[in-house]
Amino acid sequence: MEEKVVPVIKKEKVEEKSPVLKTILKNTKGKEVNEGDYFFSEKGAGLGKAPAGFDITCGKPVEREDLLEVFNRVFKPEDNILFYKQPDKEVYLVIVPLKYSASVGGHNGSMESDFQKHALSFLNEGSVNLDTLKQKLNRIVPFVKYNDR
Repeated sequence: MEEKVVPVIKKEKVEEKSPVLKTILKNTKGKEVNEGDYFFSEKGAGLGKAPAGFDITCGKPVEREDLLEVFNRVFKPEDNILFYKQPDKEVYLVIVPLKYSASVGGHNGSMESDFQKHALSFLNEGSVNLDTLKQKLNRIVPFVKYNDR
């Protein structure tokens, strides 16, 4: 009897890494801002990173001029308070830098990547009404501490 030799092929484990997508934050003037200025990190100020899926959940910066005009009357553009729109809904987010945050920080027991955000919904209205937008934005002002000016 003849012995048959069967070659053994070992499969190497190949790990595929998905590309790391960098979150790019932009202020109401369209300029990039430092991610670490908005997201809490236990490692220290300016070291925070956006949570995974930020772009999908929070959307993109608002580009409509009429909305930006109202927003910039309530919040000064140089304060770099961000104004984002969720991709599939009439829901807008106001994202406050940590230096003006009244609710996120080490003193509040914040977790990694926490950030102060305020959602403005126009789902019932169907679309944004500029007067209503201004009223809703003015309700956020008391939650922004401007002691760093």
